Amino acid sequence: MSFTVVRQKLFLVVHTKDNPDEKEWADYLGGIRSACGKVDSILIISDGGGPNTMQRGQMNDLLDSLKFQGKVAVVTINRIVRGIVTAISWFNPTIKAFSTIQIPAALKYLDIPETQHDYFNIEIKRLKTQLGITS
Repeated sequence: MSFTVVRQKLFLVVHTKDNPDEKEWADYLGGIRSACGKVDSILIISDGGGPNTMQRGQMNDLLDSLKFQGKVAVVTINRIVRGIVTAISWFNPTIKAFSTIQIPAALKYLDIPETQHDYFNIEIKRLKTQLGITS
């Protein structure tokens, strides 16, 4: 799992096929905590891995406490993860799931101008490469 803030607008997260361990998750929550107020959206790209039930609860509690109002897009090949995101969206309408071929739609959903999509795609590729993801 790796993350970064892109152009002080977007919190970008990339998951491998593995679920984050507790240290990775604590680092991630710290990253969200320090970025909140600076970013207005979160983009999560997952090769299949994602937070467990307890970690999702921690994330929801953190975002609630920070009063984060931004949009969240989750891009994954994993249909189960997309189903979980869809279920979460029933209670949090700012989160939306996308398949891996829908990154442009996810960026559009997050109000990223199309003229900046190439830059954001470069950042996605950089994090994937850093994690050894070749797709």
